[in-house]
Amino acid sequence: MGSPMDHCTHNIPETKKGIGPCRIEAEVKKRNGKPNWWCRTHGLEAAGPDGAPLDRCSGAWFDPVPDEMQIDIDLLVGEVAVWGELTPAIAIGKIPDQPGGVHVHRRQNAASAKDIDSSYDIVAVRRGGVTETIEGMAARAFAISELTQQEVQPLTCPHCDEVHIDELKFATQPHRKHLCNSCGRNFRRTPSISNPLGGLQARLGLPEPPPAQQVDRRLDISSQDHAGLALWPSNKAIFSTMTRPEDKGIHVHAWSDACEMVIDETYSPVVLDGEIIDEQAFRMLAVQRALSADGSIPIVAMACIGCGHSILSPTEGWIEPSTRHACNACGTENRTRRKSFLNPLAHKHV
Repeated sequence: MGSPMDHCTHNIPETKKGIGPCRIEAEVKKRNGKPNWWCRTHGLEAAGPDGAPLDRCSGAWFDPVPDEMQIDIDLLVGEVAVWGELTPAIAIGKIPDQPGGVHVHRRQNAASAKDIDSSYDIVAVRRGGVTETIEGMAARAFAISELTQQEVQPLTCPHCDEVHIDELKFATQPHRKHLCNSCGRNFRRTPSISNPLGGLQARLGLPEPPPAQQVDRRLDISSQDHAGLALWPSNKAIFSTMTRPEDKGIHVHAWSDACEMVIDETYSPVVLDGEIIDEQAFRMLAVQRALSADGSIPIVAMACIGCGHSILSPTEGWIEPSTRHACNACGTENRTRRKSFLNPLAHKHV
């Protein structure tokens, strides 16, 4: 079964921002018979409401990624791990701006402190004669797929030979039909999720890292004691050369009134304002936040009209909002006026 929206939608990859003037072409027609005008420079649709080609696509207005948001890393130096950076699943109070979609940790050895602990838009990694580029759009999509327990692989468009990125909801469910980011043409594969970062560990010639370990480190925390709190679920690194296993649990940042970070650690269980955080609902909340980052999709806490159970939207299949919500406990259908995500933890985000 496919989604009602059965082809991919996407944003502009960071590596295509500010790379030059638009080159708008139409190689095929849409279902309505109008040309499929597409910018081959920025990889975005370039048709106006009347179907005529635009002078510029929406990607033309982006500046190049600044140097400070890019980093080049030699993997033969130290131990490195890289993740996709998503918006916090729970954010309370004053949260400092955290730009960048690719989060990097580097230690000189397993016992040393991190000498890199920052996020970037573009990360180039080198190991011997192999160089790979990780950009925020692909890294965020990778994180969404990992949180929904989906495997990804790089799929090459047969029309233009570019590797496609399935992002947002299309990173949550394998599907047959893909709308190429580069040329705007559809292609089909067996049900799959495409991401150029799939298999990166092997392409870099790296052994598999140690499996992540669930932490046993309880945290009882009150939002009233901190100027700001941000919480994320842990998710598997895109690649890692670390000899120590990743921590699995809930990653917590807390800031003081002086805007100093006073907590930066992974915990489990976490008790926030007297309520223990359900980690399954929390992982789904992170995905729901990522899919509604522009604020267009409400995320609400709702008790079932039949039994009072707090409803969690489906965690399998297509992750998408709905107006109809089956209770996880009794099966009663509940409705919302707008298409929404339901999550028992939605009220924690202030």
